[in-house]
Amino acid sequence: MHNKLLKKKGYGSFFSHISYNSNIFRNSKNSFNPINGKIFYSGRHAIKYIIETIKSNNTINTIWVPEYYCQHVTSWLKENYKNIKTYQVNPLDKLHIVKADSFVTEEGKVIVLVNNFWGISHCSLETSKKNIFIIEDHSHGWLSKPCIESNADFCFASLRKSVPVPLAGIAWKPNGEKLADIKLEEAISFNEIWDNILLGMEKKLEFEENVSIDENGKNAFLELVYNAENMMHYNYDLVKINTNHEALIKLYLKNNYLHFKEINYKTIINLLEDTDDFALVGSDSIPFGLTLHFKNIDKLNHFKSYLISKDVYPSLLWPGNKSNYGYFINIHIDYRYISEDIQYISSIINSYINL
Repeated sequence: MHNKLLKKKGYGSFFSHISYNSNIFRNSKNSFNPINGKIFYSGRHAIKYIIETIKSNNTINTIWVPEYYCQHVTSWLKENYKNIKTYQVNPLDKLHIVKADSFVTEEGKVIVLVNNFWGISHCSLETSKKNIFIIEDHSHGWLSKPCIESNADFCFASLRKSVPVPLAGIAWKPNGEKLADIKLEEAISFNEIWDNILLGMEKKLEFEENVSIDENGKNAFLELVYNAENMMHYNYDLVKINTNHEALIKLYLKNNYLHFKEINYKTIINLLEDTDDFALVGSDSIPFGLTLHFKNIDKLNHFKSYLISKDVYPSLLWPGNKSNYGYFINIHIDYRYISEDIQYISSIINSYINL
């Protein structure tokens, strides 16, 4: 029975529908609410809004983004801005210092995007902040200490990686100041994208709860979400969020989703056996998920295939990056998974270790 339940939970990394006031969340309330935070449909739109507000009063020579970063966000930013450059990072070292001052030239001001890798990075900087605007990405670290205690000029996050809503992103200034107002277009296409993803989430819930729906039933929600994701990727205009959507997102933000990851992470790291095949990321912190680092792509692919054959569905973070950074894989350990699930996942990983 457990194996069937886990199998139903496992398809796809997106959430099935759940109410913001579900009993699951009754003991996990969130007190972090960025003053004057601005809600968008995606993290991409949140960062573009920040960049455009900076550009409205400043001439920006270069926008620096991490060399190792989400390939979709990097390509999306490059479609919007032609002055993107990348800098080297160390996703394995939470104490890695970004030497931002070295990016400044006599030609003008710069924007430096700093990523909170896996929710455990200290986002450390070597900078005087002269002619530099620092933007931190907390998409994989929503509610983490670096997110809550940030000293950056601006922050943003893609919320739907942690919050079970169809679409959501947020931008804020850690000093509490209001983000500048700039013109936003009407969100005609995003109403359709929202509705399609929500329908996919509802169909996924139906699939999980109805034992009479066979394996082919997953195609009904996977196709909906896949097509909606493609539509979103090619939307570059800054748009207003539907007021009803914004109100719903804010209700979901009242829950502390990191609470569940903390419980499950502390459980699973005590169950896993030692191995030389991969390294555990963030063992003394609470990361985005169970994040593992591989030096060899063939070993990663073999591990991923093994997990899928046992109904555990991981995600890659992120394909398409330079191989010198190694290869990262994430196994979800969020609120959807109870102790029994965590024990099952750990047993599958240990069985792979002992092959």
